[in-house]
Amino acid sequence: MIRAATGIVILLILPTSMLLAHAQVDEITVKEWQVPTPNSAPHDIVVDKDGIVWFTEINANKIGRFDPETEQFQEFDVPTPSSRPHGLVTDDSGNIWFTEPGASKIGKLDPRTGEVEEFPTPTPGSSPHTPIMGEGVVWFTEIGASKIGRLNLTTGAIDEFPTPTPNSSPYGIIVDAEGNAWYAALTGHRIGMVDADTGEITEYSPPTEDSGTRRIAIDNEGKLWFTEYNAAKIGSFDPKTEQFSEYDTTSLSSGPYAIWVDIYDDVWFSMTSAFKVGKFDQSSGTLHEYDLPTPRTVVRFIYADDDGNVWIPNNSNNKIGVIMQQPGAEDFKTVASFEGNSYEVTGRSASVVPTNVTIIAGKAVNVELEGSGNIDLTLPKAMISGISAIQVADGGEAVEYTMVEETELDTTIRFTVPQGTGSVDIIGLNVVPEFGSSIVFMVTAVSIGAILLLSRQHLGL
Repeated sequence: MIRAATGIVILLILPTSMLLAHAQVDEITVKEWQVPTPNSAPHDIVVDKDGIVWFTEINANKIGRFDPETEQFQEFDVPTPSSRPHGLVTDDSGNIWFTEPGASKIGKLDPRTGEVEEFPTPTPGSSPHTPIMGEGVVWFTEIGASKIGRLNLTTGAIDEFPTPTPNSSPYGIIVDAEGNAWYAALTGHRIGMVDADTGEITEYSPPTEDSGTRRIAIDNEGKLWFTEYNAAKIGSFDPKTEQFSEYDTTSLSSGPYAIWVDIYDDVWFSMTSAFKVGKFDQSSGTLHEYDLPTPRTVVRFIYADDDGNVWIPNNSNNKIGVIMQQPGAEDFKTVASFEGNSYEVTGRSASVVPTNVTIIAGKAVNVELEGSGNIDLTLPKAMISGISAIQVADGGEAVEYTMVEETELDTTIRFTVPQGTGSVDIIGLNVVPEFGSSIVFMVTAVSIGAILLLSRQHLGL
């Protein structure tokens, strides 16, 4: 775990079974920040064109702003009390549009002035839920009215389209390349499409009945991805062929909830009953699951930015966080020599290259490095054992690490190399030649004991 000034970076480890299933496992870290207002329950999250993070605070009746560069928060009050801001999107002008299910309104925040304008939905008690930006419009689901709403950005006028299935509870929503709105209906157990030109709705039923289709996303090829909350599955639907596919999560009764597709076309989703996030790698057909650093984290929305980072609101622990990826990590191998003996050091990283390994007799193993970021190192116990610390060389700051695996012969550790670091010292309880000396001492002691025993037997004592 690496502690920053105002955030925490946690290094996550994939389960061994997952590592074996996918050779090119991405390295990830998670960094979290505590939201200023206590018990605000961050719900949905989005990143604007300038890289600023916006999120709803459903319990605090606020919209939150976070600058990842400065790590500073700003909060904006919603005028209507108990409006429970839920979902949000940004437009090309930088305005933040959000739903108010507690007030049946759509809100518009101007970040430059802090002013909020509100638009009541035509249907009272409609509980607008999740919004998505379309061409000159905001589409949104109305979970309380079983309708899809569309707000014109220029006029503020709102149109509503009832879903064909009654009481379907439309939940998540996304827009395709043609501007059509696709939604997932939680109690209708369907996905549907609203034709942007005609307003006509077509619905499709996944293979698993009563699956609880909850949120929906779209990949680079136009394929729809959705969570099946009741069935512990994620599903996909190809509009070109009208074919469904479904994938079981590894965790049972996992409660798949939020879903989004990142720039690599990998499908990220949350599991609110298992307190995890998952990633489905389309290129290999492999599903990975990740534990999150804060216990019992509930993630109700996921958003992937243009840099490949995956942003998550920690609804249950009053935090927001980001999953940072380093795709395509490469394996490396180097050799350290000491007094005629050679020790093979192996590892894996996408951004760090070890250039030299030196044994500091009886003290530490020094590793010279180029680059910064995450690195896995596997060190033979014949060279160093009982690893107790890592620090920047020449008395620099401590570098916190995670023990990935320990066998009879090797130790694998994971740590993040800070920028500008030339080398690190890995400190252990036993480093050659002390390790060898201990063995010699132990063998000598045993030999002396054996001689004494034989002598006593010979003398009849």
